Amino acid sequence: MATRHWAGVVASLMPLAGCSNSPPAESANWAAVAGADPAVALAAAVPIRYYVAPAGSDTNPGSAGSPFRTIQKAANVAGAGDTVIVRSGRYTGASRIVSLSRSGAPGNPITFMSENRWGAILDGRGQSQEGWYFDAGVGHVRVEGFEIRDLQAHGFDFYGGAVHDITIVRNRVHHIGRSCTDTRNGRTGASLGAGARRVVFDGNVWHDIGRYAPGEQGCSPRTEYYKNHDHGIYVADADGITIQNNVFYRVARGWPVHRYSSRQALSRGLTIVNNTFVGQNPYRPGHIILASPTESLRIENNIFHGPKTAGLYFENLQFPAASVRHNMIHPGVIKV
Repeated sequence: MATRHWAGVVASLMPLAGCSNSPPAESANWAAVAGADPAVALAAAVPIRYYVAPAGSDTNPGSAGSPFRTIQKAANVAGAGDTVIVRSGRYTGASRIVSLSRSGAPGNPITFMSENRWGAILDGRGQSQEGWYFDAGVGHVRVEGFEIRDLQAHGFDFYGGAVHDITIVRNRVHHIGRSCTDTRNGRTGASLGAGARRVVFDGNVWHDIGRYAPGEQGCSPRTEYYKNHDHGIYVADADGITIQNNVFYRVARGWPVHRYSSRQALSRGLTIVNNTFVGQNPYRPGHIILASPTESLRIENNIFHGPKTAGLYFENLQFPAASVRHNMIHPGVIKV
């Protein structure tokens, strides 16, 4: 089925509440800065809105009338409470299109927002490794409404170390790792590890993720990594991960959601709710696999359509203490 048709179908499944093409209004908490020097009060009270546009320049101030050219430039200057509005168009980069090293604060995240949903495109052109990379300790960041495509390795990389309090919402992530390769390194829509915590994926679309299998585009792999190494969302050493209201399809070289740690590290607090999974990996069972110990697990209100053998697959694990309920699986079962 053509990608264009799928995009139209899944868009109708996306939760629309709160979705707006308009940037958030600026506001000032003057009570918090009463009595301060007026210039200091203004700077402290009013979050800044930066703008990025394909025709902009990184020597500009990043205003609505004089936007930056790259998202990276905005990422280098934005602070807690600031919003970066990215206008429609295609954005490219080197190995990483955007590398984040600055954090927001509790209640005042740094927000990166496509002005029009899926209008701002991070395009790896099959050359860049990653779309968004989160450096060590980065926290309180929100990424909303982007299309992220044609990357060699990851749409989102959370392996910087102790990344925390990140919200990824209403993005479209596709054609990741679509190449002929024998690398054992997984290709993913999002990869979480190195102590990541409190990351939310809400209302995103993930599709066409994973390397070529034998015969695709003339590929003749020498290994069998194409059967199970590439995933939609990969959860390794990470706690407090929420995956909700997402749509996954054509994730056929691994699993849409894969929970595994090579160290068998315990993950605490994995919530997978209200998602739609479509299609199968012809080589492995399940849309969700849990292959490492996991506590406080919730898998609820999901739709599994057409998985191989099972909707949920627990590999080499006893069935954990978990809430698994109100899921629709056709055809299939829960397999332990």
